[in-house]
Amino acid sequence: MPPPFSATSLPRARVSETAAPPVTPDADRITWRAVMTVLVSTVGTGTYSFTWYSVTVALPHMQGTFSATTDQIAWVMISFIIGSAMMTASVGWLATRFGRKQVYLCCIAGYALTLIGCGTATTLEGEIFWRFVQGFCGAAMLPLGQTIAVNAFPPGRYSQATSLWAMGFVTANVVAPVASGYLVEHFTWPWIFYVNIPVALGVMIGAWLLIPKSEKEPKRLDWVGFLTLLVAVSVLQLMLARGERLDWFESSEIIIEATVIAVMFYICLAHTFTAKEPFLDRRMFASPNFAVGLFFVFTVGSVLFLPILLMPLMLQQVAGYSPIETGTLLAPRGIGSITGLIVMTYLRDRVDLRPVLVIGLLMTALSSYQVSTWTVDVQRSDVMLANLLQGLATGPVWAPMNGLTLARLDKRVQNQGFALFYLSFDVGNAIGTATMIGLFARLSQVNHAVLTEHISPFANALRYRLSGDIWDTGELAGLSALDNELSRQAAMIAYNNCFLVIAGLLIVLIPCVLLFRKPVAR
Repeated sequence: MPPPFSATSLPRARVSETAAPPVTPDADRITWRAVMTVLVSTVGTGTYSFTWYSVTVALPHMQGTFSATTDQIAWVMISFIIGSAMMTASVGWLATRFGRKQVYLCCIAGYALTLIGCGTATTLEGEIFWRFVQGFCGAAMLPLGQTIAVNAFPPGRYSQATSLWAMGFVTANVVAPVASGYLVEHFTWPWIFYVNIPVALGVMIGAWLLIPKSEKEPKRLDWVGFLTLLVAVSVLQLMLARGERLDWFESSEIIIEATVIAVMFYICLAHTFTAKEPFLDRRMFASPNFAVGLFFVFTVGSVLFLPILLMPLMLQQVAGYSPIETGTLLAPRGIGSITGLIVMTYLRDRVDLRPVLVIGLLMTALSSYQVSTWTVDVQRSDVMLANLLQGLATGPVWAPMNGLTLARLDKRVQNQGFALFYLSFDVGNAIGTATMIGLFARLSQVNHAVLTEHISPFANALRYRLSGDIWDTGELAGLSALDNELSRQAAMIAYNNCFLVIAGLLIVLIPCVLLFRKPVAR
């Protein structure tokens, strides 16, 4: 029997990309303590992810509670995003300086407190404040949660640990809209926060009992690198959140924010490669796969979870499905995600992950292309099949991308490496979401204008008796019904185009997989 998992059993030597350490017969054995440690980090990640996505469903109800305008209530999301970006940018240094376990416990405790604060807030200002703190505290649960999970398992089981951990993140993304809709409809919106309190407390107790302490490194804070990165990421999130409302670069605010971002990123990058002890440790980039992986996760992050945002809107606003029906039709995505990740746990590190990643990208692109061919009369079977395929592709995309990028990272910079990985994903996700929403809005307007050009009293479609009764161009009610149908068709075409763009980006990304070096077996 292998010894119980402890801090002293963690591999401390640097793992080379070209050489592998000797493996003992029991090196791949997994203890129950390790399994429970991964479970704790998985549930913690799922809790944070649930909070991220569930608030989008509750925003209209929160708007009524606080008597807020659309721009005002949007700050409930904006403040959370800015807080998350600030913590993700700094969590690597904090974990290295004060210890991974200590930072994780503090963040979970703070996150549990914000659940109460968000649910009991009586003013919009109070809600915005607690949401900012919630994003700041909860963001560390992603990079630190995965770091804890992969260090709980032996080095040879990296992909298995990553796949198990990712179940919490991916499953919560799929379940959150449906579960939060039920909570809001049958209870009230504060319950999307209250329901997570016992879960967060359980994660905190489990983390305190199971997670081993990591070594601390008395590293001073590089203020120049820290502040420039922090300001750049925070202002970027603010610009993306407000850009569509302010018509992007037609607004002086957006121009100022873009200038600040460019200057801060330039200073941070130049400082990182010239300073003696920079905030971002240069040793991270000694691994070629890590540098390629940052680009890859940024690009994949910009499109991977867009269907979760776009498809519920399309099904309800265009296809006419009810919220409950929409939740049922999206369920196969969760089933597929769990299935795909379980398959990846069994593949582990036995296969070359690059072909697996290509298969995952192809599956995601195929499902997005399938959605791009739908009409407003899309059938339930088509929706369920597309979601199942997207879910199955999650494992072959997420686990190989993690493994190729992070598995061979130097242990001394692991905290910063995982944090930078998720910061790249968050930035890509924010940019992709803002870009796609803007693209959808513009395409809807263009499509509506083009379709309107074909409408006249002499159009063949208006000569049929049934359509003539509904779309009577001589009556105000008929004109209104006709305009509603044009808007519906224009929106559907815009959704089709958006999914086609997603498929195209994923196909273009496939050759970039060759940039990854094949990992050498441990």
